[in-house]
Amino acid sequence: MIEKVITMDKAKVLEQDDHMNGMQQLSMTVVEMTRPYASICRIRGKIDPSHPQLWQLPNVAIRLDVEQHDQQRPSSRIYTVRHYDIARNEIEIDFVIHADASPAMRWLQQAQVGTEILLTGPRPHFSPDFQAQRHNVIFADDTAIPAVYSMLQQWPDHVSGDIYIDSLQPEQLQELPRPQRVNFHFIQHDQKLAAGQGQYLSQAAAQIRPTADLGDLYVWAACERSEARRIREIFLQQHQLDKSHVHVMGYWKAGVSSSVIDELRVDYYNQLLAQGEGLKDFDDLDLNI
Repeated sequence: MIEKVITMDKAKVLEQDDHMNGMQQLSMTVVEMTRPYASICRIRGKIDPSHPQLWQLPNVAIRLDVEQHDQQRPSSRIYTVRHYDIARNEIEIDFVIHADASPAMRWLQQAQVGTEILLTGPRPHFSPDFQAQRHNVIFADDTAIPAVYSMLQQWPDHVSGDIYIDSLQPEQLQELPRPQRVNFHFIQHDQKLAAGQGQYLSQAAAQIRPTADLGDLYVWAACERSEARRIREIFLQQHQLDKSHVHVMGYWKAGVSSSVIDELRVDYYNQLLAQGEGLKDFDDLDLNI
C-alpha cells in the first residue's frame, strides 16, 4: 500500500465556490452503528441540512473528515449516502471494513453513538438516465453497492436496465430493490483473488453488443480505477457511444491509498483552475494513477 503525507491546501481551493457548488459543511452525530454483514459497518447519523430536498437525490456523495492534522487539511474520505430519512434528517453510510489501519478505519474503531464528525455535502453524482427510451447498464463492485442501492430506490418501473455486480460477499445484494424491468447479473468473485482482481466487470462489458432493441444505451460504472478505465474504453472506443452517455468512476485504486489519490486530485484541480477551467472540466479518470 502506497502512503503519503497530505500537504495543506494552502489556497483553500476546496472551500471556494467553484468546488463547493452549493454544498455545505455540517456536523453529523452518530445515532446507530450496526454490522449487517461481516465486511460492512453501517452508520446512521443525524444532520441538520439547509436544503433537505438535495439529500433525497439518488447517488449523493459526502466527504467525511475522518482524521484531523495540525496545520494540514483533515484526512477525509468520500462516501455515498445509502439512504436519507427526511422525516428524521438521518443518513445511512456503509463503511467497508479493511484490515489496514487507514484514517477511516481508525475513526471507525473509536466511533460510537454520540460521536460527532464534520462532513461536506451533498454532491449529487451521475445517475442513470430515467427517460423511457434509455436502456441503462450498470457495473459495480462491492464499494459501489450503496450507490446502486440509492439509485434502485428511485428507479421508475418503465425504465429498463441491466446491472452487473462483482461481489466478494453476495449476501449483501439481497437488500437491493428490484425494479420491474431491471435484470440483475451477480458475479461471484473468486475468493482466492483480491478485490480488484479478475476483471469480471470489464469482461462483462466486453460481451455487451449495443443493438436497436436496447434503445438508447446509457452506461454507469463504479469500481477499481484500472477496471473502470477498461470499461470506459470499451464503450467509448469499441462501441463509440457518446461521452455524455458513459459515466464511469474509479472509486479506489489497488495498492494506492485514498490519501495519495486525494492529493493528486487537488493538484490536478489546481492545474485546471490555473488554466481558467474548473470543476465542470474535471474528469477523475484523466488522472494518471
